[in-house]
Amino acid sequence: MNSRIRDARAASVLLVSASMSAGLAFAVQAVLARSLSPADYGRFAAALAVVTIVAPAVGFGVPSFWLKAYGSEGWSASRWMEASVRFVTRSALVCLLAAALWAWLGTPDAQTGALLLFMLPAVLTQGAIEIASVKLQLEEKFGRVAMWQGLQHAGRLMLLLVCWRLGASSLIVAAGFGCIAVIVTLGAWQSVSALRSGAVHLIGHGPKLAERFSREGLPTPPVMELWRNALPFGVSGLLFYAYGQSGLVIVSHLGEPQDVGAYSVALTIVSALYLLPTVLFQKLLMPRLHRWAASGDERLERMYREGGRWMFVSGLALGAIAALLAPVAIPLVFGRQYGQAVQVVVIMALSTPFRFLTVCASSLMTTRNLIRVRNWCAAAALLFSVVAGLIGVLVAGTVGAAAASVMGEVVWAVLSVLCARHFLFRERQRPISGIDARPDARSMSPMPPEQIPVCVIIPCFNCRDTIGRAVQSVFEQTCRPQQLILVDDCSTDGTRELLRELAQIYPRNWLRVLLQPRNAGPGAARNAGWSATTLPYIAFLDSDDSWHPSKMATQYKWMRAHPEVAITGHPVAQLEAGDQPASQPWPARIAPRCVSRRRVLFSNRFTPSSILMRADVGARFDENKRHAEDYFMLLEVVLVEGGEAYLFPSALSYIYKAQFGAQTGLSAQLLKIQKGEQDNYLRLRRRRVIGPGEWLCFSALSAAKYLRRCLLSRRFA
Repeated sequence: MNSRIRDARAASVLLVSASMSAGLAFAVQAVLARSLSPADYGRFAAALAVVTIVAPAVGFGVPSFWLKAYGSEGWSASRWMEASVRFVTRSALVCLLAAALWAWLGTPDAQTGALLLFMLPAVLTQGAIEIASVKLQLEEKFGRVAMWQGLQHAGRLMLLLVCWRLGASSLIVAAGFGCIAVIVTLGAWQSVSALRSGAVHLIGHGPKLAERFSREGLPTPPVMELWRNALPFGVSGLLFYAYGQSGLVIVSHLGEPQDVGAYSVALTIVSALYLLPTVLFQKLLMPRLHRWAASGDERLERMYREGGRWMFVSGLALGAIAALLAPVAIPLVFGRQYGQAVQVVVIMALSTPFRFLTVCASSLMTTRNLIRVRNWCAAAALLFSVVAGLIGVLVAGTVGAAAASVMGEVVWAVLSVLCARHFLFRERQRPISGIDARPDARSMSPMPPEQIPVCVIIPCFNCRDTIGRAVQSVFEQTCRPQQLILVDDCSTDGTRELLRELAQIYPRNWLRVLLQPRNAGPGAARNAGWSATTLPYIAFLDSDDSWHPSKMATQYKWMRAHPEVAITGHPVAQLEAGDQPASQPWPARIAPRCVSRRRVLFSNRFTPSSILMRADVGARFDENKRHAEDYFMLLEVVLVEGGEAYLFPSALSYIYKAQFGAQTGLSAQLLKIQKGEQDNYLRLRRRRVIGPGEWLCFSALSAAKYLRRCLLSRRFA
């Protein structure tokens, strides 16, 4: 299925399902308003507002941090789960205690406090829903995300209809809300268990390979480290909900219960309008925004520019519709006793386009370590809104509170847009510097990898069992290449089908698959990939090899500082099938050495999986050769074009069978490799690139090396 069609279908499912969820929430408020007196409804709404403010502190940002951790670390982010379980449990107990103290000391009357105590378990519901939603968002099961959002409201609505029919009191309703919260919380624990065990299907992070999913070599962070990483997200959630409920809290303390009921009705309607940006950015796009930020995808900036424009236009349209329908809809749905809410809705509808802008810009600032900037914007808007709300309620009651809410939304939108534009642009312009790829304490946190202008080309022929490992080692580079091209050379073992699956699993437009019209060998496959890219640097990897995570960072950063160098390489090391590239020693910070003409003629130290080179060199792989074609390309770069070649001392790529004399593969064909080398020397001699003496000397040395390989491997063919 086309990715755009898939996204449109997912967005439609989310919008329809979330609209139904919002409709259920709306119906809950409408039934509450009709079944309770205005005074009782005001007290109930005030108690529920306290629950809404305290609830985000359960987990305090951990679910949102999971989205970023999994977006940056992929499967390895499971290392955060043990600390997360302990932290969520402790924060839940603290929140329950805080809400109980608020019911005892902070409510304006005893009945409101009793209502809060009866619905105390509802403090856990929001955190439970967010925890359950994270797993489903990572799996892009958006229909189930919306189902979880509506589950609580559906239960509350059924409870209210029964209580209304039976004439139950508000205390009974509050107790029912608490029971529903307990059920939802227990159900959400299944998602936590799945994340702990790795029983999830992460979209955009490659296949779950057993060797990749192992946590060996990765630290298990303590609770305090989790707290430091999750704290900005927790503050963000607290500020968001505090801002949304601050006006209602102010009205409940300074106004009459009837004023609280009217303002609550208006807030319910406006919150329903805010559903669209919340669904699009917080549910559908948030996991992708983190992935795009981690990979340096240009779609992040495009989403900021185009998304903001469309959000503002959509907000204007929905706000105008709400203002026009309010005089008819409010008496019809809530009752004529809430006619005071009409004027409040008309005023608060003005804030809709600004809230849409805020959600768009704030969502993008959740990525790239800009969450603290987002929090400062929200804190400033909250402070302004509280001060303006206090003045507005004292001067004009609910109308003043509505006007203060609009002014706060304008301030928040302006700050968010300006800061997003400034910091996202600055982040995009940040230069890449330094050559050290060794991880330190900062690199162990879920920081997005740098994206570098390198195209990696992997020729593929009957490599179904090994290509996944090779691709994954490219994706896990600390400096991730901007493009990976897999060139299938007419495989017959199902490799071609697997390559298409990999293209769907990894981030869009990162992995590209080319299909050769006929089997022409690895040289032709590499040339085809080379011709298909416009990036300034080229790297090669054989389908049965893998890379150390620091390979690209080590070579690219050095070559960027030395643009005159044409090609760099390094030794290779042999690993067992189950060994982890990431668990190998990180390379020492030793500059590469220049490789002389004679040393290049003596032997090929630049195996294909070690090469990083400028894409503008004129040499190419000889498509008529099946053996030693990579050596011929190297000889042309150094001897014919005069390019500088440097060799790093550390092994940064790995093979999983003997370098020569293996039972299968090209390395098993010793005699054909020897003939290929001799052909290289002869062709250079005929072109007068090397002299007669050099030709005789290096041809003889090549023959001696061939005999040595035969003796060591006990193979002579």
